[in-house]
Amino acid sequence: MLKDRIYYLPRRTFLSFGSRTSSERSFRVAKKVNVPPSLIFQVVADVLKYQEFVPFVTHSFISKRSEETTLPSEAGFRVGWNQYDEKFTCNLSCIKNKQVIAESVTVLLFNNLYNEWNFKEVKNRFTNELDTYVELVLKYRFKNPLYNTMCSLFQKQVSETMIEAFESRAMQLKINEKLKDRIN
Repeated sequence: MLKDRIYYLPRRTFLSFGSRTSSERSFRVAKKVNVPPSLIFQVVADVLKYQEFVPFVTHSFISKRSEETTLPSEAGFRVGWNQYDEKFTCNLSCIKNKQVIAESVTVLLFNNLYNEWNFKEVKNRFTNELDTYVELVLKYRFKNPLYNTMCSLFQKQVSETMIEAFESRAMQLKINEKLKDRIN
């Protein structure tokens, strides 16, 4: 039986509180999910709904859409956790059912933020349904060294929680579609 595999490639320094020149952090999570690429892409590209299921996102918005595809091309989030409350905006590049890239344009919070979702179709050898190999690449550097340190300490748990939130949302939509098909 195939097991889900999650790979972590963290890169961080130990407690770099005082470092003004802390380096960019990068992190990668990869996992096979039991939904087709079109469904997980839909969940990742539907930024307006993030506030409904993504942990720590208290508000999400789309400020621009691609004229060609109508997919979001600029979007933003308000993220809150305990006493922290931050808002940022990202440029989005969406390749339908293949990839979503978000790069922060907000200069107050980040020196840089790069978030890349890649979706690769794989066939489930037991059910012959389409599954997806999902890869999430995250590269960031906060302006605040404390945020860099805090994030590096919790990035594994936060990344796992995030990818599980998207997977759970996609599974929920898959189940709803199957129930809808049975009713009709």
